[in-house]
Amino acid sequence: MVYQIKDLVKKFGDNVVLNHINLEIKENEKIVIIGPSGGGKSTFLRCLNLLEKPTSGQIIYHGQELTEKTYKAIQGKIGMVFQNFQLFDNMTVIENITLAPILNKIMSKDEAYKKARSYLKQIHLEDKEKSYPADLSGGQRQRVAIIRTLIMEPSVILFDEPTSALDPEMIGEVLSLMMEVSKQNITMIVVTHELKFAYDYSTRVLFMDQGKIVEDGDKESVFKHPKTERLKQFLDNMK
Repeated sequence: MVYQIKDLVKKFGDNVVLNHINLEIKENEKIVIIGPSGGGKSTFLRCLNLLEKPTSGQIIYHGQELTEKTYKAIQGKIGMVFQNFQLFDNMTVIENITLAPILNKIMSKDEAYKKARSYLKQIHLEDKEKSYPADLSGGQRQRVAIIRTLIMEPSVILFDEPTSALDPEMIGEVLSLMMEVSKQNITMIVVTHELKFAYDYSTRVLFMDQGKIVEDGDKESVFKHPKTERLKQFLDNMK
């Protein structure tokens, strides 16, 4: 079991954003989380790597409760890709990709650069290694952000609406890379509004609303045979 989430609650002041969530996530699952804006999806994702500290409840990762202390020991094993890329503007593409493995002494500079160049070649950006983020399109920046995560060889990658900041014509190139990543032995948890991608890619779909997991099932049952009126309404509105 990768994750066991027990009675997870997250509040911002009096606002309950996550309302007693219980969930288990297995190795190599490809989970997509869908739902309306403000339903708690991104907050839930950020709790899984302690970017948001839960108000109460437990998040257990490979049998060990996640705390600030235990997270340091497994840092890098839980990767995250953000909707706004979070690349360093003053660093070149290859410097952005290799910063974490070099800084954390996971690889030498030579090893990191060699691996980064291999990834850049795979996504056809080998000519951009000395470019800065400002010189790239949104789709290129997001693909760089994804391989920056991959170079750490994580066992889990969290994607927080990775295409929401992109122009429509750039979405396809990012989703294509994510489809390639999904073929690897990696647990992926993706918050997205791209329902076609969610259907094509997922092994499991969670529908969240008002801080709760309203439905949880395989893509056929969630998309074609929704059990709740709330999910039916959401899917109708997304057509």
